[in-house]
Amino acid sequence: MTTAARMDELMHRAWPVADVVDFDGWVARRAAGVTQRANSVLPLGAPGDLPKALSLVETHYLSQGLAPRFQVGPASRPEGLDEVLAARGYEVGSPTLVQTAEIGRVLELLPDDEWRVNISPAPDDDWIELWWREDGHGGDDAKAIARGILTGGRALYGSIREQGTVTAVARLALVDDWAGLYCVVVDPAFRRQGRALAVMRELLLEATSLGFDRAWLQVVAGNEPARALYARLGFETVSRYHYRFRTVARP
Repeated sequence: MTTAARMDELMHRAWPVADVVDFDGWVARRAAGVTQRANSVLPLGAPGDLPKALSLVETHYLSQGLAPRFQVGPASRPEGLDEVLAARGYEVGSPTLVQTAEIGRVLELLPDDEWRVNISPAPDDDWIELWWREDGHGGDDAKAIARGILTGGRALYGSIREQGTVTAVARLALVDDWAGLYCVVVDPAFRRQGRALAVMRELLLEATSLGFDRAWLQVVAGNEPARALYARLGFETVSRYHYRFRTVARP
Protein backbone atom coordinates (compact mmCIF):
# COMPACT_ATOMS: atom_id res chain seq x y z
CA MET A 1 0.00 0.00 0.00
CA THR A 2 1.31 3.45 -0.93
CA THR A 3 1.54 5.73 2.09
CA ALA A 4 1.10 9.49 2.25
CA ALA A 5 4.66 9.77 3.58
CA ARG A 6 6.00 7.89 0.55
CA MET A 7 4.12 10.18 -1.82
CA ASP A 8 5.47 13.25 -0.01
CA GLU A 9 9.00 11.90 -0.49
CA LEU A 10 8.45 11.19 -4.19
CA MET A 11 6.96 14.62 -4.87
CA HIS A 12 9.77 16.32 -2.95
CA ARG A 13 12.44 14.54 -4.98
CA ALA A 14 10.60 15.09 -8.26
CA TRP A 15 10.67 18.88 -7.81
CA PRO A 16 14.20 19.40 -6.47
CA VAL A 17 15.29 22.65 -4.85
CA ALA A 18 18.89 23.70 -4.29
CA ASP A 19 18.25 25.80 -1.16
CA VAL A 20 17.06 23.35 1.52
CA VAL A 21 17.47 23.78 5.28
CA ASP A 22 16.51 21.28 7.99
CA PHE A 23 14.77 22.67 11.04
CA ASP A 24 14.69 19.73 13.46
CA GLY A 25 12.85 17.45 11.04
CA TRP A 26 11.15 20.11 8.92
CA VAL A 27 12.57 20.55 5.41
CA ALA A 28 12.43 24.23 4.46
CA ARG A 29 12.73 24.80 0.71
CA ARG A 30 13.43 28.17 -0.93
CA ALA A 31 13.60 29.12 -4.61
CA ALA A 32 13.00 32.87 -4.79
CA GLY A 33 9.24 32.39 -4.73
CA VAL A 34 9.12 30.20 -7.86
CA THR A 35 6.24 27.72 -7.25
CA GLN A 36 4.63 27.03 -3.88
CA ARG A 37 6.21 23.60 -3.42
CA ALA A 38 9.72 24.96 -3.92
CA ASN A 39 9.10 27.66 -1.31
CA SER A 40 7.44 25.73 1.48
CA VAL A 41 8.22 23.57 4.47
CA LEU A 42 7.76 19.82 4.12
CA PRO A 43 7.11 18.76 7.75
CA LEU A 44 8.55 15.27 7.68
CA GLY A 45 9.38 15.04 11.40
CA ALA A 46 8.18 16.55 14.66
CA PRO A 47 10.49 19.25 16.08
CA GLY A 48 11.37 18.90 19.75
CA ASP A 49 10.45 22.53 20.38
CA LEU A 50 7.49 23.39 18.16
CA PRO A 51 7.17 27.15 18.98
CA LYS A 52 10.90 27.62 18.41
CA ALA A 53 10.78 25.76 15.08
CA LEU A 54 7.86 27.90 13.91
CA SER A 55 9.69 31.09 14.79
CA LEU A 56 12.86 29.94 13.03
CA VAL A 57 10.94 28.99 9.89
CA GLU A 58 9.14 32.31 9.78
CA THR A 59 12.38 34.25 10.16
CA HIS A 60 14.03 32.06 7.54
CA TYR A 61 11.43 32.86 4.88
CA LEU A 62 10.84 36.49 5.80
CA SER A 63 14.57 37.19 5.53
CA GLN A 64 14.20 36.43 1.80
CA GLY A 65 10.99 38.40 1.39
CA LEU A 66 8.89 35.21 1.27
CA ALA A 67 5.72 34.37 3.17
CA PRO A 68 6.20 31.37 5.50
CA ARG A 69 4.43 28.43 3.90
CA PHE A 70 3.85 24.78 4.83
CA GLN A 71 2.79 21.85 2.65
CA VAL A 72 0.37 20.03 4.95
CA GLY A 73 -0.99 16.52 4.42
CA PRO A 74 -1.81 13.28 6.26
CA ALA A 75 1.86 12.51 6.94
CA SER A 76 2.76 15.97 8.27
CA ARG A 77 4.38 16.03 11.69
CA PRO A 78 3.67 16.69 14.43
CA GLU A 79 0.09 15.45 14.32
CA GLY A 80 -2.28 18.38 14.60
CA LEU A 81 0.11 20.72 12.78
CA ASP A 82 -2.68 22.00 10.55
CA GLU A 83 -4.67 23.14 13.58
CA VAL A 84 -1.59 24.74 15.13
CA LEU A 85 -0.93 26.73 11.95
CA ALA A 86 -4.57 27.77 11.69
CA ALA A 87 -4.49 29.07 15.26
CA ARG A 88 -1.33 31.00 14.42
CA GLY A 89 -3.12 32.80 11.59
CA TYR A 90 -2.03 30.71 8.60
CA GLU A 91 -4.49 30.66 5.70
CA VAL A 92 -5.37 27.66 3.53
CA GLY A 93 -4.49 27.50 -0.16
CA SER A 94 -4.46 25.11 -3.12
CA PRO A 95 -6.12 21.91 -1.84
CA THR A 96 -4.65 19.18 -4.04
CA LEU A 97 -5.22 15.46 -4.55
CA VAL A 98 -2.38 12.99 -5.11
CA GLN A 99 -3.40 10.17 -7.43
CA THR A 100 -1.68 7.01 -8.64
CA ALA A 101 -2.23 4.33 -11.25
CA GLU A 102 -0.55 1.36 -12.88
CA ILE A 103 1.05 2.64 -16.08
CA GLY A 104 -0.05 -0.39 -18.07
CA ARG A 105 -3.68 0.26 -17.18
CA VAL A 106 -3.40 3.94 -18.10
CA LEU A 107 -1.91 3.05 -21.48
CA GLU A 108 -4.83 0.71 -22.16
CA LEU A 109 -7.23 3.60 -21.59
CA LEU A 110 -5.35 6.37 -23.39
CA PRO A 111 -6.30 6.92 -27.06
CA ASP A 112 -3.66 5.94 -29.59
CA ASP A 113 -3.63 9.18 -31.57
CA GLU A 114 -1.15 9.77 -34.37
CA TRP A 115 0.46 12.94 -33.05
CA ARG A 116 4.22 12.92 -33.48
CA VAL A 117 5.67 13.32 -29.98
CA ASN A 118 9.33 14.02 -29.28
CA ILE A 119 10.78 12.56 -26.08
CA SER A 120 13.99 14.03 -24.67
CA PRO A 121 16.02 13.78 -21.44
CA ALA A 122 16.14 17.59 -21.25
CA PRO A 123 13.75 20.40 -22.22
CA ASP A 124 14.78 22.71 -25.04
CA ASP A 125 14.10 26.45 -25.02
CA ASP A 126 10.78 26.07 -26.88
CA TRP A 127 9.55 23.53 -24.31
CA ILE A 128 10.41 25.95 -21.51
CA GLU A 129 8.84 28.91 -23.30
CA LEU A 130 5.46 27.24 -23.74
CA TRP A 131 5.33 25.93 -20.18
CA TRP A 132 6.44 29.24 -18.70
CA ARG A 133 4.02 31.28 -20.80
CA GLU A 134 1.06 29.25 -19.54
CA ASP A 135 2.11 28.26 -16.00
CA GLY A 136 5.04 30.48 -15.01
CA HIS A 137 5.08 33.68 -12.98
CA GLY A 138 7.85 36.27 -13.02
CA GLY A 139 10.64 37.50 -15.24
CA ASP A 140 13.73 35.94 -16.76
CA ASP A 141 15.41 35.37 -13.37
CA ALA A 142 12.40 33.41 -12.14
CA LYS A 143 12.29 31.43 -15.36
CA ALA A 144 15.94 30.46 -14.95
CA ILE A 145 15.24 29.23 -11.39
CA ALA A 146 12.24 27.26 -12.65
CA ARG A 147 14.37 25.66 -15.33
CA GLY A 148 16.85 24.58 -12.66
CA ILE A 149 14.03 22.90 -10.72
CA LEU A 150 12.66 21.17 -13.82
CA THR A 151 16.07 19.77 -14.75
CA GLY A 152 17.38 19.10 -11.22
CA GLY A 153 16.40 15.43 -11.24
CA ARG A 154 15.97 12.56 -13.67
CA ALA A 155 13.02 13.16 -15.98
CA LEU A 156 11.68 12.84 -19.51
CA TYR A 157 10.27 15.75 -21.49
CA GLY A 158 7.64 15.29 -24.18
CA SER A 159 6.57 17.81 -26.81
CA ILE A 160 4.59 18.12 -30.00
CA ARG A 161 6.05 20.45 -32.61
CA GLU A 162 3.95 21.54 -35.59
CA GLN A 163 5.29 23.70 -38.38
CA GLY A 164 8.13 24.85 -36.16
CA THR A 165 5.93 25.65 -33.16
CA VAL A 166 5.73 23.64 -29.95
CA THR A 167 2.02 23.18 -29.23
CA ALA A 168 2.06 20.80 -26.24
CA VAL A 169 4.52 19.72 -23.54
CA ALA A 170 4.69 17.53 -20.44
CA ARG A 171 7.33 16.35 -17.98
CA LEU A 172 7.65 12.89 -16.45
CA ALA A 173 9.79 12.79 -13.31
CA LEU A 174 11.53 9.46 -12.68
CA VAL A 175 12.10 8.69 -8.99
CA ASP A 176 13.06 5.20 -7.84
CA ASP A 177 10.48 2.96 -9.54
CA TRP A 178 7.84 5.69 -9.88
CA ALA A 179 7.02 8.14 -12.68
CA GLY A 180 5.34 11.47 -11.92
CA LEU A 181 3.41 13.54 -14.46
CA TYR A 182 4.06 17.28 -14.32
CA CYS A 183 3.74 20.40 -16.47
CA VAL A 184 1.10 19.13 -18.89
CA VAL A 185 0.48 22.23 -21.01
CA VAL A 186 -1.13 22.83 -24.41
CA ASP A 187 -1.05 26.11 -26.31
CA PRO A 188 -4.56 27.62 -25.93
CA ALA A 189 -4.97 27.76 -29.72
CA PHE A 190 -4.54 23.96 -29.95
CA ARG A 191 -6.50 22.64 -26.99
CA ARG A 192 -9.23 19.97 -26.85
CA GLN A 193 -7.80 18.04 -29.79
CA GLY A 194 -5.95 15.28 -27.93
CA ARG A 195 -2.44 16.68 -27.79
CA ALA A 196 -2.08 16.52 -24.00
CA LEU A 197 -3.15 12.88 -23.92
CA ALA A 198 -0.79 12.07 -26.78
CA VAL A 199 2.20 13.55 -24.94
CA MET A 200 1.24 11.76 -21.73
CA ARG A 201 0.90 8.47 -23.61
CA GLU A 202 4.31 8.66 -25.24
CA LEU A 203 6.00 9.64 -21.99
CA LEU A 204 4.41 6.72 -20.16
CA LEU A 205 5.30 4.35 -22.99
CA GLU A 206 8.92 5.45 -22.74
CA ALA A 207 8.78 4.97 -18.97
CA THR A 208 7.62 1.37 -19.37
CA SER A 209 10.55 0.70 -21.69
CA LEU A 210 12.81 1.89 -18.85
CA GLY A 211 11.17 -0.45 -16.35
CA PHE A 212 8.71 1.88 -14.62
CA ASP A 213 5.25 0.52 -13.88
CA ARG A 214 3.60 3.02 -11.50
CA ALA A 215 2.70 6.66 -12.03
CA TRP A 216 1.45 9.52 -9.91
CA LEU A 217 0.11 12.99 -10.55
CA GLN A 218 -1.29 15.91 -8.59
CA VAL A 219 -4.60 17.56 -9.42
CA VAL A 220 -6.22 20.59 -7.81
CA ALA A 221 -9.20 19.33 -5.80
CA GLY A 222 -11.56 21.86 -7.38
CA ASN A 223 -10.61 21.04 -10.98
CA GLU A 224 -13.55 18.78 -11.77
CA PRO A 225 -12.82 18.31 -15.50
CA ALA A 226 -9.25 17.20 -14.80
CA ARG A 227 -10.38 14.90 -12.00
CA ALA A 228 -12.96 13.30 -14.27
CA LEU A 229 -10.34 12.77 -16.99
CA TYR A 230 -7.83 11.16 -14.63
CA ALA A 231 -10.55 8.94 -13.18
CA ARG A 232 -11.30 7.69 -16.68
CA LEU A 233 -7.61 6.88 -17.06
CA GLY A 234 -7.57 4.77 -13.91
CA PHE A 235 -5.99 7.19 -11.44
CA GLU A 236 -7.16 6.94 -7.83
CA THR A 237 -6.61 9.31 -4.92
CA VAL A 238 -4.11 8.00 -2.35
CA SER A 239 -3.24 11.21 -0.52
CA ARG A 240 -3.88 14.93 -0.47
CA TYR A 241 -2.30 18.15 0.74
CA HIS A 242 -2.84 21.86 0.95
CA TYR A 243 -0.67 24.82 1.79
CA ARG A 244 -0.80 26.93 4.92
CA PHE A 245 0.71 30.40 4.48
CA ARG A 246 1.00 33.50 6.61
CA THR A 247 2.37 36.98 6.17
CA VAL A 248 4.19 37.79 9.40
CA ALA A 249 5.52 41.20 10.41
CA ARG A 250 9.28 41.37 10.20
CA PRO A 251 11.01 41.15 13.59
